[in-house]
Amino acid sequence: ELNHKLQILINNIKKEPKTKITYFLPDDKKDGGTYLTTISRIRKIDEYKRTILMKNDVLIPINQVIRIEGEIFNGY
Repeated sequence: ELNHKLQILINNIKKEPKTKITYFLPDDKKDGGTYLTTISRIRKIDEYKRTILMKNDVLIPINQVIRIEGEIFNGY
């Protein structure tokens, strides 16, 4: 499902869809981490580096994405 949603975002990147992404941010100093959610328009999806850059300057590694929602998928 995530791969399908990523493909939809890639195909519609010029529309700058407003998107809500939940992802896991590992802790650098110990096991575990934090789940974060950001809502913004997507600036760029780098398929080579496997990252999503949001308009609010949040850079999200694709392999840490847990959930993708947004207006392009019929709302949140």
